[in-house]
Amino acid sequence: MNIQIKNVSMKDLSDILIFTDKWIGKNYFTKEELRKLLLMGIKDNINASLLALDQGKIVGIRLTLAPGEWIKDDTYNITPHGWNIENEKVGYFKSLFVAKNYQAKGLGKIMSLKSIEQLKKKGAKAVVCHSWNESPHNSSQKYLAKMGFKNIQLHPNFWYFKDYQCTLCSTTRCECSANEMLLKL
Repeated sequence: MNIQIKNVSMKDLSDILIFTDKWIGKNYFTKEELRKLLLMGIKDNINASLLALDQGKIVGIRLTLAPGEWIKDDTYNITPHGWNIENEKVGYFKSLFVAKNYQAKGLGKIMSLKSIEQLKKKGAKAVVCHSWNESPHNSSQKYLAKMGFKNIQLHPNFWYFKDYQCTLCSTTRCECSANEMLLKL
């Protein structure tokens, strides 16, 4: 595997949308929503959102939001009282997706560790995320637990508010649940 890891840039938006439509679900992100997320990942000219490329083709993405930049947005179902850390010092792992042929090869962990390095440069003391409970073989929660993330709270029907076609659910709304997890840095 000859994978290149690079920071996401605004010029990658269209390619990212094609990738996320395929691997997350059609219309999970709108172009404007994705643009907003990419901007929330940059603080002090440090970008923690990453792409994995194989011969120029996106095979993985780690969207990470900078400490203090995302916490003001009330669209996240979070429980800061369980963190015991100042909210402004917590980064957020928004999304990690790896194309099927590249899964179980450590690519997600590599991108996450590089993203954590960037978060530390921004003054983060922790990173919070929502682990997809219904991921195949519970891979989402297993990889996060191996990295040291701890469970905070289960959020049933976490993505129900999103109007998109989940790759797993056969219903009109996603009924998957998420486990809020935290890693102290």
